[in-house]
Amino acid sequence: MEIRTVPCPLCPLCGGKGSLLHPHMRDRMFAIPGNWTLRQCSSPDCGLCWLDPGPVESEIPRFYTNYFTHERGDLSQPFLRPWYSLLYTGYRLATYMPSACLGLNKARHQIQHMFLEDMKPGKLLDVGCGNGVFLRRMRRLGWSGTGIDFDAKAIENATKLHGDGLTLMNTDLSGARFPDNSFHAVTMSHVIEHIPDPVGLLVESRRILKQGGRLVVTTPNVRSFGHKKFQDCWSGLDSPRHLRIFSLSALQKCARQAGFNTMKASTSAANADGLIAISLGFAEAKATFSFYQMKIQFNFIRGLRSLMLQYVELRQMRHDAECGEEAILICEK
Repeated sequence: MEIRTVPCPLCPLCGGKGSLLHPHMRDRMFAIPGNWTLRQCSSPDCGLCWLDPGPVESEIPRFYTNYFTHERGDLSQPFLRPWYSLLYTGYRLATYMPSACLGLNKARHQIQHMFLEDMKPGKLLDVGCGNGVFLRRMRRLGWSGTGIDFDAKAIENATKLHGDGLTLMNTDLSGARFPDNSFHAVTMSHVIEHIPDPVGLLVESRRILKQGGRLVVTTPNVRSFGHKKFQDCWSGLDSPRHLRIFSLSALQKCARQAGFNTMKASTSAANADGLIAISLGFAEAKATFSFYQMKIQFNFIRGLRSLMLQYVELRQMRHDAECGEEAILICEK
């Protein structure tokens, strides 16, 4: 299956020159064919990374024939689900006290609710809603949730799992054609890196937000501790599905170009253990010329290493606030 591509030598955000960052990357998760090259904008006020050459836009849906949001809705092997839940609960209990002391529990709670708990519940749009878990969580807090995703399989699974009471649509944001001032909040958790036109995505988000509404974006941080350590095996790259990898500067530039004036950008290590665990899996796959599958796996050593590296990252954030694994952008209209 050959993927059609187009050259992208200049920064898609500021037009600056791009220097070669990672050549000859392979898809270590779902085996999409091809070698992929990542460039990074040389401007210190930008720092955006992008694929060069990049896929023709009509080819992008082919990257999601298999994807982790599909597995979450897969009801096969149901006997494994209770064991996975039990092990995950045990992991969280074992790490609760150190995480509480380090502030990770609070940070994780904020990300799980996309920094909306200080707002009065209203109409919420989750762009790239995947399996719908976030919308279900927010519905319990009184939000009226709408979810969109261009991946039909993800929407199908979200509907099976908890579609009752949620509005779920198989579309992208522009195709949904929501009226102006429709939502009190718009959220995007690890979505913007998949989009060919991130500024256009934020422009449309601003249009459908009510006055005083909030946009919250989370995405892998290209200047993270994990990227520096794992290089082309960092999970945040996920080539070729991640078309753009953002720094805080690049995220803020996107928001300004989209018309937002009030914004806050930061990084977080709250989910670094899980993201680093995938990076470790990618590194192992590269060393053995194999592929890493995101499925239920019980790997105690990898889990312990990822936890220790999360604590290292958190310590480094005391001196470098921009080295967290995830970048967070919060904008108000």
